[in-house]
Amino acid sequence: MKKSYDNARRREESGIRYKHDLGQHFLYDDALLRSLVEATGVGKDDCVLEIGPGAGTLTKWLCEKAGRVVSVEVDHDVIPFLKLATEKYDNLTIVEGDIRKLDLRSLCEPLGDGFYVIANIPYNITTPIFEMLWESGLPIRQISVMIQKEVADKLLARPSTTAYGILSVHCQFVSEPSLIQIVPAECFTPPPKVDSAFVRLDMRSEPPVPTVNEKLFMRMVKAGFGMRRKTLTNALKGVVDTEILRSAMEECGLAPTVRGEALSVEEWIALSNSCAARL
Repeated sequence: MKKSYDNARRREESGIRYKHDLGQHFLYDDALLRSLVEATGVGKDDCVLEIGPGAGTLTKWLCEKAGRVVSVEVDHDVIPFLKLATEKYDNLTIVEGDIRKLDLRSLCEPLGDGFYVIANIPYNITTPIFEMLWESGLPIRQISVMIQKEVADKLLARPSTTAYGILSVHCQFVSEPSLIQIVPAECFTPPPKVDSAFVRLDMRSEPPVPTVNEKLFMRMVKAGFGMRRKTLTNALKGVVDTEILRSAMEECGLAPTVRGEALSVEEWIALSNSCAARL
């Protein structure tokens, strides 16, 4: 805790004021930051999109390892510190703005195919950022981010567990997620109220198994988890005709009383495929 306190005093004296509404929690441990960047496997032939660079502590290591880095920062007041921390790097472009409001395709076009997203994402916009990236259609090779441990648990969750839900299925549908490291709250300045986790999502070029209708698949998943305590037969009434659903469930070997939380990603795909074939 003393280390975090000393860091906070140093940054305050330098002029940075941490903004809780922006979810600002900075990481200053260079050894840890370097190891996290190394765990992504990013190299000189790769380009990186960084979201929320803050004071540039992670940005420096990205610039050291990657060929090109584009960092998007919403906080106007922190940008002078970011520029100062990264002034020796000529492979960095700093963009001021809210990543959710920028033209993402134009922003990422210079990064080419197979670029990386590496970031310490503000906790209050984690899920919207994931959904934005997953649904963007951009050629992202990997997403490696620092997030709340609770969210990491959801991304990695298996069927029939408390953490398993829409986020789990969506994540595992578009990527192969893995946990790199748990990072305790006291490593950050100021310390958040919860521990964090650095996760690596290797993006899939295709779903885990062929999917006939991805829109129907996601509609069914969202409805199935929207009412977790209900059976799929009841939860999906507004999405798929009852008779079609019953026939599809029987074909997939699913009991009439099964709930959505019991289905793996592959089983969800199989069920949606069976329904799509009957529409």
